[in-house]
Amino acid sequence: MQGREPFCLINQLNKKRMNKYELIRHLSGETGFSEQEVRLVVDCLLNATIDTLIKGQSLTFHNFGSLRAVWQVERPGRNLRTGEPWLIPARFTVKFRPGKALLEALNRDK
Repeated sequence: MQGREPFCLINQLNKKRMNKYELIRHLSGETGFSEQEVRLVVDCLLNATIDTLIKGQSLTFHNFGSLRAVWQVERPGRNLRTGEPWLIPARFTVKFRPGKALLEALNRDK
């Protein structure tokens, strides 16, 4: 993987979405680790991310971006099918702020 761009996945995507299994297969091919080993690492990373956000802490991946849990207050909404107004309950949501290197990679050819 040496000499490759840090966001090699961005340049290799031929479709609009990559699921977890496809990511695991890709990482397995890039690193030479088995799919089971990569799945374990991906699952641990996702669980650690969830645990960190539940504790109210933010999570930062250098050159990629940061995640943080944000409280959204109750707000008015509308049922799209019937048009009937209703209140969207208060809840936590996750905000992602992209890092500089990610934004530069995404906009390199623009």
